Amino acid sequence: MSDLTILPTVLVLDDEKNIRKAIEIALSDDQIHVVVAHDAAAAFRALNERIIDLVILDIKLGEIDGIAFYRKMQQDGFTIPTVFISGNATLTQAAEAIKIGAFDFLEKPFSAERISVVVKRCLEFSRLKERLRLIEAEHETVQIIGDSPLMRKVVGDAVKVARTTSSVLITGESGTGKELVANMIHARSERSQQPFVKVNCSAIPDNLIESELFGFVAGAFTGAATHKRGLFEVAHRGSIFLDEIADLSAASQAKLLRVLQSGEIQKIGSEKPVKVDVRVIAATHKDLKQMASQGVFREDLFYRVNVVPIHIPSLRERPEDIPLLARFFARRLCERNNFKEKPIDDAFLSVLIAYAWPGNVRELQNILERVIVMSGDTITSLDLPQEILADGEIPEGRKSGSTLRDFRDSAEREFILGMLKRNNGNISRSAIELGVGRTYLHKRLAVLGIARTEWFS
Repeated sequence: MSDLTILPTVLVLDDEKNIRKAIEIALSDDQIHVVVAHDAAAAFRALNERIIDLVILDIKLGEIDGIAFYRKMQQDGFTIPTVFISGNATLTQAAEAIKIGAFDFLEKPFSAERISVVVKRCLEFSRLKERLRLIEAEHETVQIIGDSPLMRKVVGDAVKVARTTSSVLITGESGTGKELVANMIHARSERSQQPFVKVNCSAIPDNLIESELFGFVAGAFTGAATHKRGLFEVAHRGSIFLDEIADLSAASQAKLLRVLQSGEIQKIGSEKPVKVDVRVIAATHKDLKQMASQGVFREDLFYRVNVVPIHIPSLRERPEDIPLLARFFARRLCERNNFKEKPIDDAFLSVLIAYAWPGNVRELQNILERVIVMSGDTITSLDLPQEILADGEIPEGRKSGSTLRDFRDSAEREFILGMLKRNNGNISRSAIELGVGRTYLHKRLAVLGIARTEWFS
């Protein structure tokens, strides 16, 4: 997809040629592209053939008045900021225009400076509204929590690629947080104040994917009574997140590839392509490269979306992050349920670390929510469901009377000590081979009581 070079586009609908021309001249110095229409039919053609950022609409038209046109525009899914203009509208009509959602109302004649100021304010207001929506959505999501080397690399890679316009493919098991990384990439990009549209490719039936992604015009097929904007059009100048992209059918893959190659969408029932500027972030829990080599997924599409790959590790690959995540979820869930913050004992955390977490972070969050609701003032291992406890059963031959924590600490002590001896006491090398940070390793050495004199073979 192209960079952010597409200028804001304003549609002017007025049956007076001199007014259309005056507005076009007034906005020409403001880096704003102007499209003019002399009647409703021409205006609707423009709406369906290109992406319009703002409409300037005369309240008194020939065959249809401006308010009726505005209502029809909304019914057809065009929720575009609109400025009404008129030379002989009544006060009631002006009030009605504002009431139904117009940004402003200008009486003719107006100066070039006045129309320029109003258009700029309207475009800026629209951008701020979208930014506020994104901030609110961001606050509803879970933060990326983790201090392990693996997660630090994920966050570092996401921050680097966010500054570019490159396509990104995020891979990882279900529940690892692929959508959160996509959120971070968009939020830290130059497109952060523009739309971020999320699409679950596996949830859209194959016969509807084209209309959902690219839209259609009225009359395109039976039941298409109104126009529909596709999700690529909604994401114009922003980013689109194609989750579970591996589940697209072969036909849908071909249609998506054409959009990524040309930067244009073709609405169903329309002969004219529409230029869009969209940054693509895709995600999958499947091995897309292997699917491409097997011919199940288009190889050319794979290379289009896999410009910058980011892999998110499973939770069992970064056990040192589990206490951080558990405490974060516990605090957040207590606040949400108006509970006093509940402390977590070490035995509870030890069981969590020993568990395999096939559902990854999502499963951990669900377990914590269950525990927060059902536990007393302190969270202990006794509050965990049986399926979590069963995964950490004590092997036969264990010394009776020892706890799960004792067994885990003993095994961890022997493992870390063996690594240190093998590396002749080199902390940095041992931390890398253990897949943890140096700071975390020092903390574990202190907790497990491993003296420096034991480091060397």
